[in-house]
Amino acid sequence: MKYDQMIDHYESFKIWLEELKLLSEYEWFRPIEEGKWSIAANIAHIIRWDQYSLQEILPHVAEGVELSPFPDFQKFNGQAEEYAHRVVNQEDLIEEGIKTRDRMITYVKSLSEDDVDQSFKVGEQSFTLKEFFEDFIGHDKHHQEQIEEVVSAERV
Repeated sequence: MKYDQMIDHYESFKIWLEELKLLSEYEWFRPIEEGKWSIAANIAHIIRWDQYSLQEILPHVAEGVELSPFPDFQKFNGQAEEYAHRVVNQEDLIEEGIKTRDRMITYVKSLSEDDVDQSFKVGEQSFTLKEFFEDFIGHDKHHQEQIEEVVSAERV
């Protein structure tokens, strides 16, 4: 993935988040499938991982650095779901997502072409910075597609 593609992804994701403000409260909080998260929980999950990356990983990336492992996924994701359903409203969560994406864009724009090739570890997982972003962007797209399927089906 090229540098410009990363920025384009984050910019287009912000526009997509803005569109989610049009969803009804029912659509926002309803599970996307039986036994699955709601749209609200999916968005909080994405935002919380961005925030974690911006606070715990990206400021510390340097060639060869070994960072602490990712937090327990189940616990971390459960906290994101709880946040989406009990703490924050739809508009505020979306605005938080847009601001967090702005911070990601600022970070990516601060990188040089050589920076994206830096290798580092998060726990036992090895990444280059480019691979790290590719993984998280792929993760975004996965959840975005799930949400789009549900929203499209409801609009038919």
